[in-house]
Amino acid sequence: MKSLKAAFIKSGAFHIGILIFLLVGVQITPPMEVPLMPDVDVVEAVVVNESAIAEQVKQIEDKKQAEKRKEEQRVADLERRAKEAEQKRKQEEAQAADALRLKKQQQEEKRKAEEAAAEARKKQELEKQKAKKLEEERKLKEAERLKAEKAAKEAKERKEKEEKALKEAERKRKEAQEQAERERLMEEQLKAEQAARAKQRSRMVLTEMQKYTALIQQAVQRNWIVDDSMIGKQCRLNISLATNGFVKSVRILGGDPNTCRSAETAIYKTETLPVPSDPDVMKEFMNFNLLMVKNE
Repeated sequence: MKSLKAAFIKSGAFHIGILIFLLVGVQITPPMEVPLMPDVDVVEAVVVNESAIAEQVKQIEDKKQAEKRKEEQRVADLERRAKEAEQKRKQEEAQAADALRLKKQQQEEKRKAEEAAAEARKKQELEKQKAKKLEEERKLKEAERLKAEKAAKEAKERKEKEEKALKEAERKRKEAQEQAERERLMEEQLKAEQAARAKQRSRMVLTEMQKYTALIQQAVQRNWIVDDSMIGKQCRLNISLATNGFVKSVRILGGDPNTCRSAETAIYKTETLPVPSDPDVMKEFMNFNLLMVKNE
């Protein structure tokens, strides 16, 4: 507050100093040399200058008064805010004191409640331990009873299980014996069927071989050039074929030389021989022996 008053006093002194400076400056300013003019004109000029100075002084005074009012208003605002701040501080201190008292009261109530709760928990814990001990004794007796019942039940189940296992083992033994007999009979039947099929297949392959041997001989004979000197003579040859019947090679195994050369030429000339479509039969003609005989 004192600092605000000091500032206000300094501000007023400063403005008063300015006003005095202006007034003194106007008075001590040396007169300007002017040309000689009529007396009337000089008087009018002096009057005009004093009037202007008075107007300037008035403006300065008005400005000073305005600034003074503004400063007074500013000081009043500061004092008002300082007063409000002080009131607020006192109110906050009162509230803080009330809060502190309330906090201490709550802490005391909390302490008493905690002590009561601790006492209640202690009592409850004693009751709980007592109940737990009684429950453990009851469980122990119950466990002994259940153990005895379980032992009796397990003994009974074990006996029944052993009897059942003996019956099951006997049943499985009979089933295994019967299954083995069925499998033996089925195996014998399968072998018989396989032998029959193999025999039938062999007959079919043999028949097909005879058929295609005759067809091959016919195909070769169409290209076989013979003469009367070959009548009654024969030649045995080995022929290698591709899967499409193409003649890959011919090898003479034995016989009349002229007959063999003529038969070999006829086979190569034929180029492709008739072959079976059955894979098993065709295997026999991949490499086979052929007997060529010149009859009458």
